[in-house]
Amino acid sequence: MRSVSTPLSRRALLTGVLGTGLAGAAGLAAGHPARALAPSALTTGALQVAGSTQVFALGAGSRTAGLLSSGALTTVRVDVSGGHLVGVTFPAGTSADSVQVRTRRAGGDWSAWHDLTLHDSEPDPGTAEARTSVAGSDPLWVGALGTSATVEVRLPAADAATAQLQVVDAGASSALRTTLSAADAQADEQDAALLAGAAQPVIRSRADWGADESLRKGVPGYGDTIKAVVVHHTADGGSYSQADVPAVMRSMYRYHTVSLGWSDLGYNFVVDRFGGIWEGRAGGITRPVIGAHAGGFNTDTFGVSMIGDFTSVAPTEATLNSVAAVIAWKFSMYGLPAGGSAQLTSAGGGTARYAAGTTVTLRTINAHRDVGFTACPGNVGFTKMGTIRDRVAALLKGTTTSGATLSDVAAKYTALGGAAALGAATSVEGAAARGGRYRHYQVGSIYYLPATGAHLVRGLIRDKWKSLNWENSFLGFPTTDEVALRGGAFNHFQGGSIYYSPRTGAHAVRGAIRDKWASLGWETGYLGYPKSDEWALPRGAWTEFQGGSVYWSAATGAHAVRGLIRDKWGTLGWENGVLGYPTTDEVALPGGAFTHFQGGSIYFSPRTGTHVVRGLIRDAWAARGWETGELGYPTSDEYDVSGGRRSDFQGGSITWNARTGKITVVLT
Repeated sequence: MRSVSTPLSRRALLTGVLGTGLAGAAGLAAGHPARALAPSALTTGALQVAGSTQVFALGAGSRTAGLLSSGALTTVRVDVSGGHLVGVTFPAGTSADSVQVRTRRAGGDWSAWHDLTLHDSEPDPGTAEARTSVAGSDPLWVGALGTSATVEVRLPAADAATAQLQVVDAGASSALRTTLSAADAQADEQDAALLAGAAQPVIRSRADWGADESLRKGVPGYGDTIKAVVVHHTADGGSYSQADVPAVMRSMYRYHTVSLGWSDLGYNFVVDRFGGIWEGRAGGITRPVIGAHAGGFNTDTFGVSMIGDFTSVAPTEATLNSVAAVIAWKFSMYGLPAGGSAQLTSAGGGTARYAAGTTVTLRTINAHRDVGFTACPGNVGFTKMGTIRDRVAALLKGTTTSGATLSDVAAKYTALGGAAALGAATSVEGAAARGGRYRHYQVGSIYYLPATGAHLVRGLIRDKWKSLNWENSFLGFPTTDEVALRGGAFNHFQGGSIYYSPRTGAHAVRGAIRDKWASLGWETGYLGYPKSDEWALPRGAWTEFQGGSVYWSAATGAHAVRGLIRDKWGTLGWENGVLGYPTTDEVALPGGAFTHFQGGSIYFSPRTGTHVVRGLIRDAWAARGWETGELGYPTSDEYDVSGGRRSDFQGGSITWNARTGKITVVLT
């Protein structure tokens, strides 16, 4: 018996659950059609939330701004109507100092002054997104200003001439959910009981926060993979409620796209102080979408930003847990360790810590200040990076404070080499039939059932299994990984096997037909690889192979028919003809071969050709020693003569009389 990768025989593999081998058959298959793949924001939902951006020039002579003081610092007052978020922008390339803003609602008091530093996230240089972007401050969420509000901006006089105040209104919609249920709030917390790396944490989509997809420019850009994450804070010191979060997201999105000129929201994921995780930049949450979160290092990384300013206060535990959860989930798809390192090449830019073309070794989990000249994610936020790494590491190990363990699917993915072997996940882990689990990846699928274990199915074998309705078909769940063969590959399943070769394609073999094929040496025997699936017949079934066919019926069992004997049988109507189903395999003889059938036999020799012998004529021939007797091999099929039927042989003939039943043997 042949062993594959281990001393376990292939026959043992039929009943065992040990996975062996990773050699691929061919091709990449599409995801499970009946199960939703990871959400993408590339399509515009029905929800459209109106918003607006008001722009006010702050330079001397502006008709919309009033100069209150001059000198080294200039204070400019602007009357506004509406708005939720403010920021100050400058022409591209400006290296402005910090600005301060404060606001006053109609009839109210002035807020405190808020320091807004120059925004330290940006697109990579040389990209189309970079060519349309301008410089700007960090934005500040101020809540609904209402009508007849006032904004004051204090900034260096040298910067005021080209500065513009941006007042962003988040818009509103009756269709948008602005309050969260108790269940949502509990899910938001993403506490340590999450099985990150096994199940996707709750990630609210762009539609959930009301993204106006018409603001996006162009199409998303993609890296080759994910090598690292960069953790940020939005540096927004404004106060917000849980109900405000969708509007905060919309305001930040509009500021990035309309005010700063970016193609989309800069961050890939955003986490609020209640632990809610929100989809940021469009393009697919499982994919290596290039953001605008860490200038010079946007490619092959993803950015997770915490809403808030963590210069002097710490992120909430809910925020830290959710940051760790989304990082661990994404890392599990790309096979990244929490404490690992990554080599990245800087694209350069004004905020990048490293010059363009410099290859540096970074952590897999970085603070923004590790790659850029910035204080992000704030001095106190930076002290929490070790906590984030530890929590990601625990989640990737499958250990949580609740004692839960990594899923069998995720453990199998890790054991097979993670993203390096199978690529990123293209679906969340989902429920399969009979209590099973599954997850799709770029290079295959892993299916798990307690009775079979977790196994990899990929390429054209997976395509064939999919066409048969996955685990819901007669094949059930896989019991082995894909195993490479000389010239092909196979997977065993609960109810059969799928074999593949480039010449024959992928085909399912099962039951007694598979058992017969196995007894003849599988694909290394004279039958070779299957060329068809099993076909149902009246009272039986058959499968075609490269070197013949195997036919089965309940009355006869499974038997192999091949070559000229099979051709002869075919001319007589196969199993529907006078011979019926085969009752033996082809049997080799000195100088020839034969196969017995329900209604007779077919004998072959090179000298005589292939001929049918049946009924009383065959009985009389058998009584004289078959082909080894004086009659030798048949030289004709049975044919009509006067009063009966006759068959000719090398050494004579046998004639049957239809009226008397008498048999006459004539020797020559």
